Amino acid sequence: MKTLNASSLSAPARRETRAALDSFFRSFGFTSDAELSQLANWALAVPGGHMAEPQGALAQARARMETWLLKVFGNQHAGETLLARGRAAFVLSEAAQHGAALLLAEPSSLPQPIVQALRSAMPVPSPKPVPSVMREQQLVLNPLAGLLRRWWRAESADASVEGA
Repeated sequence: MKTLNASSLSAPARRETRAALDSFFRSFGFTSDAELSQLANWALAVPGGHMAEPQGALAQARARMETWLLKVFGNQHAGETLLARGRAAFVLSEAAQHGAALLLAEPSSLPQPIVQALRSAMPVPSPKPVPSVMREQQLVLNPLAGLLRRWWRAESADASVEGA
């Protein structure tokens, strides 16, 4: 796998920014501090990225992940659910076990078994919710009918069933 130049990813991020990025990448299954550090640096590998506020850093990380996932899964999976479905595929295929180098590599250079595992774990998209009108329901209360029903059932409870 071809990886990015590590020297370009060495600027330290702010503590709050790093915590937000660590949380984001943990949701993909990464747990090692070294890997989380590499991924935070990868996400912030833009001029001034290490000084980004947590929200800006998360937006940058999401954009980098969506770009990476789009290259892995193809344009047919593009859309607003790509990140959520890509995260699910990443976790289901246990891709994080291959380390941060997996995301640092160009998707075209990934081993074919890893790509196949990711693609086969990609969840099917659910249809968008559509507003609809619920049928009007009617509640009919007839206390006299309920009383007669209970009385009728009480009388027929003594009936025995004779077996052969």
